[in-house]
Amino acid sequence: MSQEPSKQIFSSLIQGTVRGRSEQGHTNSGGRAFVKFRIVHRTGYFSSGKWVATAPMEFEVTCWEEQQMLLARSLRPGTDVLVTVKKMTPYLDQGEEPIINITPANITPLPSSNAPTPSAPRRQRSGDLVVSPHGEKIAADAWPDTVTDPQLVHRR
Repeated sequence: MSQEPSKQIFSSLIQGTVRGRSEQGHTNSGGRAFVKFRIVHRTGYFSSGKWVATAPMEFEVTCWEEQQMLLARSLRPGTDVLVTVKKMTPYLDQGEEPIINITPANITPLPSSNAPTPSAPRRQRSGDLVVSPHGEKIAADAWPDTVTDPQLVHRR
């Protein structure tokens, strides 16, 4: 009678906000490449109809796979992400503060509700001045809405 491999009953997901830039490195033994970044997870609860924020939790996410490393390098501070946890490892950092390191199975950047949305460009008022790439002050209404070639625009 053959045994069926164990099946995963649940998976852990952590939503957080990227804090700081990603760091690249190599392990001391074997020189295996990795990229790591930190996320802050904020939670809270409702009490008497008011939201009470709890202390934020900070996680370190270490990526070992090439695709995850590429994504981790492109993440900017303030980006909201959803991390599917493959493995969690608690440890003490250099300041003896406890931290949980996550090895991700998947990382998904989330659309931010407070991100600027594309809108029509603001029209310049007559009399406004803009500075050309060569330092000249030019009337805004003479300057094109979209600058694609500064040399061409400068010669107009």
